[in-house]
Amino acid sequence: MNVKRLMLGFAVLLLVACSNEEASVATITEIPALPDGAYLLKDVEVTESGEVSVLLRDQIKIYTNNRFMFAFMHKERGVDAGAGIATWKNGIMIEEPIVNHNGPLEGLSFDVAIEQTDSGFIQSIKGLKYEDGRSLDMIETWDTASTDVSPFDGLWQLESARPTALSNDFAEIKMIGGGHFIWTNRFMLDGERQKNFGFGKIDFGSDGQATEVGMISSIDGYTGTQRDLSMTLIDDNHFSQTFTMNGTAITHRYKRM
Repeated sequence: MNVKRLMLGFAVLLLVACSNEEASVATITEIPALPDGAYLLKDVEVTESGEVSVLLRDQIKIYTNNRFMFAFMHKERGVDAGAGIATWKNGIMIEEPIVNHNGPLEGLSFDVAIEQTDSGFIQSIKGLKYEDGRSLDMIETWDTASTDVSPFDGLWQLESARPTALSNDFAEIKMIGGGHFIWTNRFMLDGERQKNFGFGKIDFGSDGQATEVGMISSIDGYTGTQRDLSMTLIDDNHFSQTFTMNGTAITHRYKRM
C-alpha cells in the first residue's frame, strides 16, 4: 500500500471530522436570556376552535430575579393576576405559577416560547386549557416599558401592617421591577370575596424615597394617582414601605417570595 496515499487519507478524514465538529458547535447557539424588566402588552392573537381574533387590553408583565407577575382586567372573569417562578432555557421561559388573585397555586408549569424583538418580545402559548374545558392558542406581542433595576426588585408578600393589623383573610402580593410595580390583594367583605389589582410606574430617589404613579387598576380613579413612599431594605428578604393616608403614617412590611 502506498504510505503517502494512506497518510493523505487519514488527513482528509481528520479535516472532515474537525469540520463537522465545528459545524455542530456553530449550530448550538445559546439564545440570550430575556432582559429583566417591565413589559406592556401591545396585542394578543387568540386561536380557539379554528377562529382567530386579536384582542387589545391594558396588561403588564414584569420579569425580575427569576420571578414573574402579570395583571389585567379580563372582560369575562374580572381581575386576572398571577405570579411565580420564571426560569429561562434557551428561548423558552418556564413559568411556574405559585399564586394568583384567588390564592396559592401548586403543580402548574408552562413552557412559554419567547422570540425577542427590537421593541420587546413575542410570547407563544399553545394548548392553554381552562377549567371549563376550553383550549386555545395565544400569541402575545409585548413592548419594553423599562429595564431599570433597583434594590427592591422582586416578588414580595405582605407580612404585616401598622398601626392597623391585617385581618386574617387579607392577602397581598407586590412585584417591583423595570421601574414599575404590580400589586394584587384579596379579602372578604360582607361575606363576599373581594379581589383587586393595580400597576404603575415607580421612581426611586435618594435615601429610600420613591414615588408610585398609578396606571391601571380594578379600582375606579386609580389612574394618575400618586403615592410618596419611604422604603427600607431590611435585609435580602424583607423590606418596608411607609406612606401617609388621611394624615396617618402607615407602614407595610413585605417578605420575598
